[in-house]
Amino acid sequence: MRVRSYIYDGETAPAHVDAVLEALSAREESVDRLDVSAAADRDDAVREAMLRVRESVRIGTSPDGIYDEDGDPDFSAGVLIAQEPTGRRSLFVGEEALEALTDEAAAEDGGDGADGDGR
Repeated sequence: MRVRSYIYDGETAPAHVDAVLEALSAREESVDRLDVSAAADRDDAVREAMLRVRESVRIGTSPDGIYDEDGDPDFSAGVLIAQEPTGRRSLFVGEEALEALTDEAAAEDGGDGADGDGR
C-alpha cells in the first residue's frame, strides 16, 4: 500500500498520532502530511483536508470519525489516505491508521499480516 497523505490536528492529537508520524518517517516513500493546526489559515487547511478525503471516498460518505459532535470536520484523530496498486484508495481514521501501518510493516518483514482474527 502506498500512503498518499496523513491529515491530523497537532494541537489536539491523541498519543497514537505521534506513533503514526514516527511510522511514516520510517517509510522510504515521501508522505504528504497536513497538520491543520499549523496552517497559516486553519479554515483553508480544513477545506484542503476535506477535499483530499472526498477525493479518496469519491462515491459514498466520509467516515463519521472525522466529524465532531456538532458535525464539523475534526482531524484530531488523524486520517491516513492509502492507495493500493490497483488504484483503490482507503481511509484509516484514528488508531486504525497505526494498525494499518503496523500490519503492513509486519507483512513486509516476513509475517503474513494476520493478527489471529482472520485479517
